[in-house]
Amino acid sequence: MSIKKITAIIDELQLVEVEKALESHGVTGFTVQTVKGRGNYCNTFSRSHLVQHVKIVIYTSTQHANKIATLIMQTAGVGAESEGLVAITAVDELFWVNKQSPAVADEFNYFEEECDE
Repeated sequence: MSIKKITAIIDELQLVEVEKALESHGVTGFTVQTVKGRGNYCNTFSRSHLVQHVKIVIYTSTQHANKIATLIMQTAGVGAESEGLVAITAVDELFWVNKQSPAVADEFNYFEEECDE
């Protein structure tokens, strides 16, 4: 199977711009959730020192994975220490619940140029 999983952890203030960028390039299937963690930067105003971010998960074809990861990094990057990270991992199997069938790489979109909405 030639499907990849992109996991991006970004500053919550950049979420709206990242969502717009993904949608404008035809990436309409993604999951977003609020997460807390600690990396190079910690929240010294919090007892736990954890920083609130958002996690975006996207499944896509191998062909589009690096382009989508780059789009996320370019859109979310503001030069701050706590910007987050992006990981691309292999997916052994992926199934559509509604169809009860395997997902195939051709079902995932990415357009080089922004598409008109």
